[in-house]
Amino acid sequence: MMMEKERTRGVATKAVIIGNPNSGSAGDEGYLERFAEALRTGGIEVEVLNTERPDHATELAALAGDKLVIAAGGDGTVNEVVNGLSGGATLGILPLGTANVLARELGLPMNPEEACARILTGTAFRMDVGVATDEEGTERRFACMAGVGFDADVVREVGPRLKRYLRSLAFPLAALKVYLQGDQPDLQIVDGDTTYVTQFAVVANGRYYGGEFEMAEGVSLGSGELEVVLIEKVGLLMRPDVLARILAKSPLDRAMKSFTSRKNIVAKSPAARGARVPVQIDGEVWGRLPMSFRIEPAALNVIR
Repeated sequence: MMMEKERTRGVATKAVIIGNPNSGSAGDEGYLERFAEALRTGGIEVEVLNTERPDHATELAALAGDKLVIAAGGDGTVNEVVNGLSGGATLGILPLGTANVLARELGLPMNPEEACARILTGTAFRMDVGVATDEEGTERRFACMAGVGFDADVVREVGPRLKRYLRSLAFPLAALKVYLQGDQPDLQIVDGDTTYVTQFAVVANGRYYGGEFEMAEGVSLGSGELEVVLIEKVGLLMRPDVLARILAKSPLDRAMKSFTSRKNIVAKSPAARGARVPVQIDGEVWGRLPMSFRIEPAALNVIR
């Protein structure tokens, strides 16, 4: 378990804050400098870097080297930072987004001022990360989850503008729209010699999904394995009871099929329709099937 892993107290003396100015609860102009000043008061030399385009946070994190790299934004910003970190870097999080899934998984305060204090006083430990690989061999890390099928369609439907204006209402409304469209293609999830057929799958590195919604229960950020949750369909539509729980942000019925694995998990769909099945990584659409997923144990140093 995560808490049983070796942890070391102490924070680097140099840090960068990488911030998304368009994040859900970013605040007014100059907000990142105020957080930086709080960290400077705690003895850290801090540089603030604003993102200007998609994947810019990944580039900035890669240039930071082995410093403390603080992702200030939502789950998309955190994911971009995670994909640029060097092996010797440490991740800190200022949760400024809508869902803040990794921050919740880590037990961090949702208030950014309190999160600054946690960066100064918290402990660092090595967490697992998931890795998705597409058909061309391109890889992308994920901190919390990858969603295949339905929820990736929902994420694509929402878009950054709708999320910014409707905030927490954006995803339930988009989910209802995608659900009523129906006709989601079957998926094949392959774990070693076993193949599962489903309509919507979540490959989870932790418990939470979309905020405080508990999707998985068999894994943690330090368990060394992934949990795959399979949501089946009724007729042409996904199970309506599952949709109701998603809209209400209630824990899913554990009678649903799920399994944990340390193997390479493959997701695919029938050739004629698989080309249109998207995949979301930590809340952002990234590629289409076929795709594989694996776990990298203790791959990332993070402040908790």
